[in-house]
Amino acid sequence: MRTINNGFPLTQFNGININTSILSSSANYYSYGSRDVKYVVIHYTGNSSDTAKANANYFSGGSRSASAHYFVDANSCYQSVALNNAAWAVGGTSVYKHADCRNKNSISIEMCCSGNYTVSEQTISNTAYLCAELCKYIGITADTVDTFVLRHYDVWDKQCPAQWATNNSEGWIAFKEKVKAVLRNKEGLTMEQYNELKNLIEKQAAAISALQAENKELKAVVQSTMVYDYNDGNMPSWARTAVQAAQDYGALVGDEQGRLGLSYKDLRTICREYRCGMYDK
Repeated sequence: MRTINNGFPLTQFNGININTSILSSSANYYSYGSRDVKYVVIHYTGNSSDTAKANANYFSGGSRSASAHYFVDANSCYQSVALNNAAWAVGGTSVYKHADCRNKNSISIEMCCSGNYTVSEQTISNTAYLCAELCKYIGITADTVDTFVLRHYDVWDKQCPAQWATNNSEGWIAFKEKVKAVLRNKEGLTMEQYNELKNLIEKQAAAISALQAENKELKAVVQSTMVYDYNDGNMPSWARTAVQAAQDYGALVGDEQGRLGLSYKDLRTICREYRCGMYDK
């Protein structure tokens, strides 16, 4: 359970930005400064075909006697009600099936329909990722998903989501397993933390690339200006054997101080000549 004071703690999930530009009319939810939340409840819109934006627009237009915190479709997500407020989502006209889950202590996600009053696999996947982020935020672990992630159908006997409204729905079981998998694969890492880490890696990669380019330029300068006077540790190791052979053969003689005055290009030439056997005695 978490006490929520911040109405908009999440900005994105799995690469999808959470749009907060179209909020529900205040006539459609209970307004609180803060509230204690421990459940995430999954719904479907029950329309033939719709979008997250269309639903956000509808609930912003006046009194609808209902609402949800989030609307999710295959490509987008709109937050309609701040999380510190209670959406009108899990109530009903019959007796509650669930002993504890109510509007005041839950967050509701509506999945949009893609045709024939059904929810697409992509929308389901997006909802699972959003649900997992909310689980992390309010303290639901992979081991407690079965207790604290519910369907509207579990709270009172509404056929919602209709395609999962049976006691042993394979689709509902698969959804919860997806949420658990996301939680286990990203234990303790929120999308904000993931993006911070990603940005840091990208900055480091850019810095490494810049250093490599600088090193390449520096190497080119060294190769064009460096003079090798002696066959010692300052000379590249790959050239020293060939230079010594040229000296032993008598083809390479230094000045009166013994300085060879070789450029990088000279070293390459001596190595080629050495490999061709020109300094064999």
